[in-house]
Amino acid sequence: MLRLWAALLLSVAPARAVDAFIAPCRLDVPAASAALVAPVAAPVSVSGLGASIAASPSSLSAFAAAPAAAAVPPAIVAAAPAPAFALPALAAPAAEPPRDAAAEPAAPPAGPSRVRALLSRLRDPFGSKNSSAPPPVGEPQRLDREFSKIDFWARVGPAARAEIEGLRARRIPKTEFKNYVRRQAAEAFARIKAARGTENIGLHYNLHGGARESYVGGGIRASKGDIALRYTTGGDWNDKVYFFQTGVHHPYEALDASNGEILFWPTRMGSALSVFALDAPELRAARADGRITDVGSISMNFHKGLRGVPYSAFLAPPLTVFVGTAKKVGLRRLSRDEETLATIRYLEAALTAGGGYVTR
Repeated sequence: MLRLWAALLLSVAPARAVDAFIAPCRLDVPAASAALVAPVAAPVSVSGLGASIAASPSSLSAFAAAPAAAAVPPAIVAAAPAPAFALPALAAPAAEPPRDAAAEPAAPPAGPSRVRALLSRLRDPFGSKNSSAPPPVGEPQRLDREFSKIDFWARVGPAARAEIEGLRARRIPKTEFKNYVRRQAAEAFARIKAARGTENIGLHYNLHGGARESYVGGGIRASKGDIALRYTTGGDWNDKVYFFQTGVHHPYEALDASNGEILFWPTRMGSALSVFALDAPELRAARADGRITDVGSISMNFHKGLRGVPYSAFLAPPLTVFVGTAKKVGLRRLSRDEETLATIRYLEAALTAGGGYVTR
């Protein structure tokens, strides 16, 4: 390092001044150089390095005390220049003030709470003020929740179980059992029509998916459901709703229907059943002004902003059917017709009482 400094000093100071700077710091300086060092009495200022360097008494005494100092001629030590200034001592670091426990930031929540906080930020990265508040519930949803609290299966389940067990005990043929279920379906829907003041009931399934709750308030949305559109360039491009209607189809046929796209095992048309009055005032008005056209035995077309069957035409909120029916009536298993018979008893109870739970 000293040689590097010397090389720098050569460009800014005379050789004599460099020797005067290096000599006091070297212990192996030759005796011939003592004559050059002796006349120097003032510290050498190196302006090019931006600092003034001077030997201090403490450093000289340290060199004198070292074993190697014995080889240094006394003239060099005696002729060492007096210090012009002393380097300031480094101040001791100030004691760290005591921390205020109250001012410490709260530790982040650990465990599940921390995970929930992270998921909350991912769900709402902008930190909306109402992110934790549940969405407002509309009147159709509120009425649907009230309707769902009514356990219609508890009302009809014991009688349906007794009816099915009685038919099993009689060991009647399968064809006779099917005819019995058909009669019960016709009689039940006749009572529903009389109770609700309608002559023609439509039944719509969620054949292509859709949760039961998706129909609440919004009704049945029309869509381009012609299967020919998937495989050909032709097909019906009208917005349509497909359904069964009791004015054309026997109620048993509507309840016993299978999914035509699944051929290798027994199926149902769906698990969410929307039941509406085809002669409801809003549907009659739509047919009169052209918003509904081409009313057929299984479908009708919607135009001029009418997006489907309005929820106000429903006889009750959407119903869940053919899901865990055996357990609901207290039996281990049911045949297809036994399940249909139990569902008929459930539908009669729910549709007769469901009018007050649909917004008009």
